[in-house]
Formats: sequence, structure tokens, C-alpha cells
Amino acid sequence: MLIPAETNLEAWPPAALDIRIRLASMRDYDELCALFDELDSLHRAARPDLFQEFDGPPRRRDQVARLLAGRESTILVAGAADGLAGLAVLLTRSPSDFAGAVPRHVVEIDNLVVREDCRGRRVGRRLLAAAVEWARQRRATHVEVVAHDFNADALRFYAAFGFTPSTRRLMLAV
Repeated sequence: MLIPAETNLEAWPPAALDIRIRLASMRDYDELCALFDELDSLHRAARPDLFQEFDGPPRRRDQVARLLAGRESTILVAGAADGLAGLAVLLTRSPSDFAGAVPRHVVEIDNLVVREDCRGRRVGRRLLAAAVEWARQRRATHVEVVAHDFNADALRFYAAFGFTPSTRRLMLAV
């Protein structure tokens, strides 16, 4: 993590943020969109060949409602005194049809983002721990996450939590 030049090093690292992890609701929609927009902006800046600006909100209301409505998905949020500090989108993946695959019940962390001014204050770690607990409550055998190679901070964050590489997706533009 880069420490901004104006940082008071006597107060470094910043104290853990007082947050409460909870399930999101449609009342959180506008703040969820602000967090999704932060995440989308990061992806657009790093990979304009894959991610582009688009019209409309970062996530449509019906998309968020669908994630919140089912037993197989949810959005966890980190609520702070000044609003949402972060979110994690969790999806239950269908088991593989391949007979040679060991049967697994997988929960995927589809998105995890912490508001920029809250980073480095254990918000992401608490969201990730809550995501793992949500998966355990659903009797998942594994929790998986995908992070782009450009996102070194995310890769270090997940590795520090205990995630290990499983596959590596390569691509070729043609």
C-alpha cells in the first residue's frame, strides 16, 4: 500500500474503522451504486480494452434486487457512521457437470470493494471474513474469487487471507 505524502506517520497505520457488517437492502441502492462505480472506474482505468463507460447506473435496480432476493446470492455491506464503507457480492455457483470433478459447493465473491477513503482500515478483511461465514452457513466447501492481474493490491489482500491460486486464465485478442 502506498502511503500518501501528506500522511501523519505518527498516526500510521490508521485505526480500524468502526463498522457493522450486514446484509444489504434495496434502501442501500444509491450507496451500493457509488461503490460499484468506484470498482468499475478502477477496472476501466486499468483495462480500457475490456471495460467501458456506459449509460445508466452502475448496476440496475432489478439486478441488485435479484442478488438480494435469492438464497443463492447476496450483497454484504460494511456500514459506517458516514454510510457504506464497502460491499461484497456473493454468488453460489452450480456444481460442475464433469464426472471427473470432485463435487464441490462453491460460493464466489463476485465483487468486493472498499470505499477509497476507508481502505487500509480492516473493512475489506471484515467483509471477507463475513463472506466466508455466509458460505459456511450454506455448507459451501470452497470460497473462490477472481482478481485481474493488474490489481496487485487485491491479489496480495486475498493471499494474506489464505486464498491460493487455482487456475490462471489467459487471453489473446484476435
